[in-house]
Formats: sequence, C-alpha cells, structure tokens
Amino acid sequence: MKRLLTLSIMFFSQSLYASNCIKFGGKDYCEVWNKKDSDILTVEFLSEEQSLASWSTMITVRKYQGKSALKEVLPGYVNSVKPMFAMKPDVLQSKNSTAKEEVYFCMLLLAPDKSHYEYVVNRFYRDNDTSVKSVFYSHRIPFSDQVNFNEVMDNRANWLKQLQDKKVEEYIAESIH
Repeated sequence: MKRLLTLSIMFFSQSLYASNCIKFGGKDYCEVWNKKDSDILTVEFLSEEQSLASWSTMITVRKYQGKSALKEVLPGYVNSVKPMFAMKPDVLQSKNSTAKEEVYFCMLLLAPDKSHYEYVVNRFYRDNDTSVKSVFYSHRIPFSDQVNFNEVMDNRANWLKQLQDKKVEEYIAESIH
C-alpha cells in the first residue's frame, strides 16, 4: 500500500506540469519543478521515469530578467559552480549562431557529497529581448575511481546542437511562483 501511494504521488507530481515538456534526445522531458528567485526564473525538466530524488538526465532552463548582457550573468554562474569543478570547463562559441550573444560551458562537476559527477552542457544566450537565458543538459555519472566517459564524448556534439535549437521562452512562464 505504501509503495502504491508513493507511485501515485510521483505520477501526480510529474503529471501536474506535464503540459510543459521539452523534446531532447528522442525523449520528452516534462516540468517537475520551478522557482522564481529575485530576477532568475528556473524550470527543471525530467523524463517520465525519473524523479528529482533520483535522476540520470535533466534539462534546466533559466531566464535572468533585467540582465541585458552575458557579462552580467556569467561571473556569478561560474562562481556558483566553481567549487564543484572536477576539471577545467570548456568554453565554446557557435560559429553559426543567430543569437546576439551566445556561449557554451561544457563542465564536469563533482557533487558536494561526492556521490556522483554531472557532465553539464550549458548554453547562455541573449537574443532580441532584454533578458539573458540559459538552457542546460545535465548527465549524471556515478562516482567511482575509474569513470567511463565514452557516452559523454560520443554524445557531446549532439547535445550541443540540440541545445542550440531550444528557445527558453517556449518553456518558461512569467508567472513562476
């Protein structure tokens, strides 16, 4: 009975936001969490079989309201994740971007509790409005002495391409609580 109740709650919490979904890597990722923190709107998306307590891949979108240049956002973001850097991040720029400003961070982060790594591909961009936006894909890798990064290396270019095609406005609501 307890297990049935837990499954029902998980299903209900994911279906609560199910109308806001992103297609990524052939899967639907649907909204499971959102937050408005001063001028930052954040929405997290998981595929159906995952939960916030136990996930393997996640999509996150952010809108930095009132920030009209990447240089207003990037230093704060980098400082917030810097303690988790497992190695120096790659900073990339797109050669065929249609955004006014755009940069990608490809990072390997170590969770503070050292339970797992996260390979994160984060696209920051600014287009025609006055807000900086970001969309990122997080891929969780269990911690071990010998970590296999083949999946990351095999898929990184595809993840970058898919992120370039995403527009945050399609997935973030101005009315986030």
